[in-house]
Amino acid sequence: MKLQLVSMVLFMSGVVCFGQESLKEREQQAAFDPAYSSYSRKKPAYVTLKDGTKLEADIKDVDRKKGQINEIKFIKPDGEKVRVKAEEIVDLYMAPSGLEKLNNQGNFMNDATKWGKTDASKYMNKGYTMYTNQMVSLKNKKKEEEYLMQVVNPKYSQFIEVYSDPWAKQTASIGIGGMKLAGGIAKSYYIKKGDEKVLWLTKKDFDEHFESLFMDNDKFKAKYGGEKFKWSLLGVYILDYTEFLLEDSQ
Repeated sequence: MKLQLVSMVLFMSGVVCFGQESLKEREQQAAFDPAYSSYSRKKPAYVTLKDGTKLEADIKDVDRKKGQINEIKFIKPDGEKVRVKAEEIVDLYMAPSGLEKLNNQGNFMNDATKWGKTDASKYMNKGYTMYTNQMVSLKNKKKEEEYLMQVVNPKYSQFIEVYSDPWAKQTASIGIGGMKLAGGIAKSYYIKKGDEKVLWLTKKDFDEHFESLFMDNDKFKAKYGGEKFKWSLLGVYILDYTEFLLEDSQ
């Protein structure tokens, strides 16, 4: 009897560990890209303008408002300097500076057909960061304006795009004896679902928006209905939601 009890305890422990490991792996797959505030002066940027023009040029300067890009100064290969406002740009691929660059792309979703935009894999596999033009009300309070916003979930942004909030506060980090074991996570992001307006989503109002973001999919509802929603799993929720919608469309 004791042997059977010990075996059952070991089995249940294994199940719990397996579940935790699976969630950990899922969190790694769904991890958002870091929010970058710098740019490389050694690599050219790739820009698509609203009139269809494509530019490959070095960046001289980046102007921001509340952390979001509203204008960029470029130097073309022939030396011409041009100033381009965010409202003139469709998207931008820009390399962060060497000090900020993190190789966090991993081997997940390298198939270009799974990326939200067709150009994304070509540039981001080289360490570039993707920015798109969005009409947004900063913190849901300001007058709507066009900005270039960094997409932090480019690998699964087909239905819900997440943009960095450069001024976001961070949750507390975890450490022991002065050693940092885990960093804090942002308490806010800008999110756009389909053709809806960009929403400034914060940790404290996550529950309020969870249903409108995810619960219109039966598979998602079956998996998460009745559970307590966790802000730390935002990326996992969006990845699951994206994969369920892709499955339904096949």
